[in-house]
Amino acid sequence: MNINMNTKSVYIFPDTMPKEEIMFPLVQFFEQVVYLRPVENDPPEPETLTPLCREAVAANLINYNCPAPLEEHRERFLHLVRELQARPDEFAAQLSNLSLAGLGQKNSESKTTIISTLLQQKGIKEKQQELRSMVLWQARLVLTLGEFFDRDQAELLNNLEQISQKEKGLLAKLREDKQQPFSFTETLSRRNEKTGKQRSLRLKAWSRLLGLGRKGNITPMTVFVTASRDAFDLLTEQYQTEQNQHPVKIIELELPVTCIEENPVEKIIAFKDEAASLLQSIQKIDPAAASSNNDNIAAFNTNWTTLLEKHYPSSDSSRCLLTLYALPGAAAEKLFLETFGRDETDIQFNTPTPVSDSPETIIGILQ
Repeated sequence: MNINMNTKSVYIFPDTMPKEEIMFPLVQFFEQVVYLRPVENDPPEPETLTPLCREAVAANLINYNCPAPLEEHRERFLHLVRELQARPDEFAAQLSNLSLAGLGQKNSESKTTIISTLLQQKGIKEKQQELRSMVLWQARLVLTLGEFFDRDQAELLNNLEQISQKEKGLLAKLREDKQQPFSFTETLSRRNEKTGKQRSLRLKAWSRLLGLGRKGNITPMTVFVTASRDAFDLLTEQYQTEQNQHPVKIIELELPVTCIEENPVEKIIAFKDEAASLLQSIQKIDPAAASSNNDNIAAFNTNWTTLLEKHYPSSDSSRCLLTLYALPGAAAEKLFLETFGRDETDIQFNTPTPVSDSPETIIGILQ
């Protein structure tokens, strides 16, 4: 069974904002890293991105896609978002604390939930015949609030880090023992990590945006990658249940985690230019043969490792591991919706029609 390896683009789930710890490794192998956006023509503000991510956007290494555009209702939604930003004490704080923590629970998206109530206050009525539209509004709002939450947490942790560094210095002087630093920041960081409920909620919203959208341009062989082992495992379990077969392992390769040079985007482009012919050599892969040390895969791995060491020496950049699997017969929109996007009460959702008679999705885990 030959598989067409798509190295043109990779979708990151369930993120909507670029993060360089995920973007940087993947953009070595793929031409573009793509993020779903809740609203069309509304990319993240440059100041919300790291300098490397801003440069990657400018170099067309990062792209955005909105599978469910609001079209004539776009300004209405953006007005709602601006209200949330302007009145954080009344709306955003409640939504961040209550919705992001608890909306993923059973029966949480009824008319009594805070998000449904807010949408109804803005004239967005929940009618049975408009269930899909209502669910998409909720998904967009959840993902947007998630971005607010992340920015607040990042600012908080940055402030805590500065405080902690000062405390470490003081404690070191008091103890005259610099080998045992105070672990204040580590403890606070663990307490401020995203909870399982938050991750579940974002996965649900992201999957609904993808699965219920109509203009996502998701074609067969599209690659989806996550850094969440739990999300990856749930997706593969759903696939095995639906298709009665296991995912087919395609390839496993090392990628650089960071770049210490002053111009990382130039380094990325130089690496990609030299790797172009190598990537072309694995456009078609036979996984069955690959598992038996197929010469093509073995040669690719050897050459890839050599090229990686040339541009990103392991002494300067640690490695992460990307593993890709093919899911024959799986349409991405349907798979994500069935895995993460449904509740027990979701009986009105129409299953998306695959864009191919023989759909096939590729998923990956970055670790």
